[in-house]
Amino acid sequence: MKTIQKILFLLLVPVLGFSQGNTGNAQQKPIRADEIRFTDQFRPMDKNSKTYVDSNDFKLRKPISYPFVRPADVMWSKTTWEIIDLREKMNHPIYYPTDTLQNRKSLIMAICEGIKEYKFDAYKPSFKSNAFEFNEYISPDSLYELDRTVLQIPSLNTFIQRWNPDEITQILVKEVWYFDKKASKLKCEIIGLCFIRDYEKTIGYQSNQFIKDRRSSYLFWIYYPEARDFLSKVPVYNPYNNTELYSFDDLFVNRKFKSYFVREANVYNDRMITDYVSDREAQLESERIKKEIFDYEQDLWEN
Repeated sequence: MKTIQKILFLLLVPVLGFSQGNTGNAQQKPIRADEIRFTDQFRPMDKNSKTYVDSNDFKLRKPISYPFVRPADVMWSKTTWEIIDLREKMNHPIYYPTDTLQNRKSLIMAICEGIKEYKFDAYKPSFKSNAFEFNEYISPDSLYELDRTVLQIPSLNTFIQRWNPDEITQILVKEVWYFDKKASKLKCEIIGLCFIRDYEKTIGYQSNQFIKDRRSSYLFWIYYPEARDFLSKVPVYNPYNNTELYSFDDLFVNRKFKSYFVREANVYNDRMITDYVSDREAQLESERIKKEIFDYEQDLWEN
């Protein structure tokens, strides 16, 4: 009997030692990258924890490279202006979120952040003779002082109204369409973005209440090529797939937005469509400009 007990004891000692050794190694074993679970990204926030590594790191993103085009290869071009209405369902990823949400931000919030960090400049909208040029530089410190309303109320304090990011409901896009004969392709590059504020302006105070009037104003321009590097690092919500996020630069370069033409370069001081037609006729004129641009490439192939 004693012999049997000794044999069992000798057999159990290595097994127990192996189990304890395994337990100790498991506690010290580092987590490999291929062992990180997808759902680790939803764990409680821990600044010191580096368990989850985001493989879709936007800080490493770069803008989409444009192919080099010689001026001699551009056989046709047209400068146009389009309006992106952020109230359109397709354009909601540009407008929302109205507050920072899971490292996502709206375009206007990202733009203001880039201007304050001196990544690119803002310019006052100059519409003298319909020039739409980038003339006067805006200091980042005075960005939120643009289009400010100051109202002196008798026996009360001075009322000051400043613009809010959620009041930016439209974007004016200046762009150039051109045909590259070397690549035999119609191309488009965005030149500038102008942010349009739609708001209720306080114009008076009477009977213990403010008198307001609906207004629309152009806030500022940005030169888009200058802002591309910054915007390529800002993610945009993808309503069709939360995993496949893209940047604001991807959105504009790949034209993932809905817009309509409001102006084209013309002999009449580049006048706007609404300067000579309105309502239904303005919509038809916008479609005419669009058709003229895309028909140019089609006509070349047919001829």
